[in-house]
Amino acid sequence: MEPILCFVIPSYNEEQVLPETCGLFLGKLISMIDAGKISQESRSLFVNDGSKDATWSIISSLTEEDEHFAGISLAHNRGHQNALITGLMEALLRAMGIETKRRPRYIIDENKNLKSVMEE
Repeated sequence: MEPILCFVIPSYNEEQVLPETCGLFLGKLISMIDAGKISQESRSLFVNDGSKDATWSIISSLTEEDEHFAGISLAHNRGHQNALITGLMEALLRAMGIETKRRPRYIIDENKNLKSVMEE
């Protein structure tokens, strides 16, 4: 059984580079899948960190075009590290096979701490 790899890519106002970047990540994933090094379930997970441009629109389109792309959108810019942590938490849940109707979502509290809350 091959391991599941998830590239977590925090993204803030990246509309100019995403079209090129996504192809690089997809190419690497496909070559590793074809070589039997990683699972077909491997993904590139883009975390939109409250971008003001078309970053989320591009990520959304990518997820519809190819199953090897996934995306999360944060409502506000919370910084690179918080976007990365959110993506890593999502990647962990996906690797563990946790797909439920009540997915955790993440918020930043008033002290800038990342907290998980369950969606109803």
